Amino acid sequence: MKKIALVSVIDDDRFFQFSTRKIVEATNLVENLIEFSDGEIAIQYFLAHKDEEAKLPDLVFLDLNMPYMDGWQFLDEFTTNTFKKELITIYISTSSDSKYDRDKFLTYPKLKGYLIKPISKSQFQEVLEAELGLV
Repeated sequence: MKKIALVSVIDDDRFFQFSTRKIVEATNLVENLIEFSDGEIAIQYFLAHKDEEAKLPDLVFLDLNMPYMDGWQFLDEFTTNTFKKELITIYISTSSDSKYDRDKFLTYPKLKGYLIKPISKSQFQEVLEAELGLV
């Protein structure tokens, strides 16, 4: 069965990271998962490995509200750089349902979706299956 090689969760909420890891592992659709507690650590990792396709995620779940560097700041830095892996799919995963955030989401053409927490197991399954072209 085809699997997503690497998924990344960028979120300062340890419970969300833990529950996402358990849900993603249970789907058996992902080889590896890497977690970052804020956007600054994540973008440093991405930039340090920008020429190493195998170390860059295929799929990212990105929180908006984090300390040090929030999701929007991460996206601004991410979109101004080029990476050897051309297709890195990013989904916003946030508790924010504000019109401001939803409108801002639309200004980033590289974003694939906007998921509002709590995110169900079936929502994660749908995203993973869509990335693998199973739906």
